[in-house]
Formats: sequence, C-alpha cells, structure tokens
Amino acid sequence: MKHTPIAVIVPAYNEEMVIVETLENLLRDARAGEFEVTVVCNGCHDHTAEVTRQAFDNVNVIELSEASKTAAINAGLRSARSSKIVLLDSDIRISTADCRALVDALEHPGVDAAIGHMDINDSDCAGSVKAFYRIWARHPYVSNGKFAAAFAISREAMGRIGDLPEIIADDTYLMRMIPSDRVAVVDSVHFRVNVPKDFKTLVRVRSRIHRGNRQLEQYAPRRTSAVTANNRDFVRSIGRQPSLWRDIPVYLAATAASRLLAMKQTSGWERDLTTRQAATE
Repeated sequence: MKHTPIAVIVPAYNEEMVIVETLENLLRDARAGEFEVTVVCNGCHDHTAEVTRQAFDNVNVIELSEASKTAAINAGLRSARSSKIVLLDSDIRISTADCRALVDALEHPGVDAAIGHMDINDSDCAGSVKAFYRIWARHPYVSNGKFAAAFAISREAMGRIGDLPEIIADDTYLMRMIPSDRVAVVDSVHFRVNVPKDFKTLVRVRSRIHRGNRQLEQYAPRRTSAVTANNRDFVRSIGRQPSLWRDIPVYLAATAASRLLAMKQTSGWERDLTTRQAATE
C-alpha cells in the first residue's frame, strides 16, 4: 500500500544560518518518501537556496523575487501534491515523530488543523526577556496549544480558505478562519522556538505582532467574547502564582513599548537577528 507523503512547506527569507538545522531535525528519522518538503525562498539575497540544495537533494526549492511570507506559502501550497500539509517556519525545531503526530491528528473526523505546544528557548537571553516570556507563556493562546510556527492543516480546509492575503499575521489569520472545534491540540507534540536575546529586539519583534493583529481586523476580526475570556483566564493564572508577580512590570513595559512602536512603524518585517547570529557561534 502506497502512503501519501506529508507535504511540508517552509517559507524562508534570508535563512541560510538556520535552515539546515531546521530540516535536519524534521527529517532525521524520516522514512524514504515520507516527506515532500518544499522550501520557498522569498526575496532572499543570501544563500538560503544554495545551502538547502547542497544539504538536501530530496528537498524542493522554489525561489520568488518577492519578499512575502504569504506569497511563499501560497506558492508552496500550489506546488504540493499531498492532502496532508504542514506549515513550518524556517527557524523552528520539530522532530520527525512530532510532525507525524500532527498529520495523524488530521485523520480524525471533523479535524481541519492540528497544533502542538511551543517550547521557548531563552538560553543566553537577557533577564528581562526571560521575565517577559515567563508571563507570556501563561496566556491561554500559548498554554492551550500554539497555532503558529509548526502546524498541520488539511487540503480541504485550505481549499475553503483560498489563497492567503498579503498580511503579516499569517498564522493567526488561518487560526481565525478555522472554527476552534475543528482544531485538534496534540498534547504530545512540542516544537522549539528561539526568542530574542535582548530587550530591544524583543520590543521590535513584538511590535510586528501588534501591527499584524491590527491589520488582521480587516480580514478576520476577533470574537470579542473569546478575547475577554482568554484575558480573564490569563490574569487569574498570573494572580495565582506569586513567584511571577515580579515579572509583571517587565511584561507590561515590553507590551507598552512594542504597541507604541507598532503605531509609529507602519511597514517592514522586524526580524530577530540575535537568534540567527547565535546559530553561527
């Protein structure tokens, strides 16, 4: 019996420093023909495409002149032949087994997407960054499973959604387009995310997220009741853990600063170069 390969789409913008490690983690225990990986280099002016081709002769590489993550995802989806799709950020570490588990969850009736849990790698980060993420990780949007960075989605769901618009918050857009009762949280799945090393970079990266969320209201507005409930649960969670209270001022300062920067900065893609540089050291 011939099994349908798992299509993994990896948008990449100037990721020559991290792309090999990402794909090595993903493919380390893969069976022959199990994965159909496509790296979509969008607007790259480094050697992401060449590095990928040299390291993996079984990975497809698409090169786009436009620096657009959503255009890269759309191009990857058009090229993928499989009904089993995983969208993976180029700097995320997920194992072969965990990627399989996400896709397996799509086999259950009524499931359009499958998500896992985000593990934050804050080693060598400034104390202020660690404090921010100790608070941030308690938000239900994170603690109940993270619809971002590494998740599976069915071809049928993508067919209903159609091409992604030119937006910043691509993951959140997809999350809002799929009913929450059709999203499976696979508790056994964990993927690792490197976070900014210093407070200044943290604020810049968070400002992009705030801009993306504001922009998203034009395409897929949030349900106010869900937001209110999540924020209430978030505050209660922090309130029940006195050990976290000392981190609250840092969290509030980072949030305020990033929101202010988002109001001033209306374009651009604020990348975290601190983790890319660390990967080469």
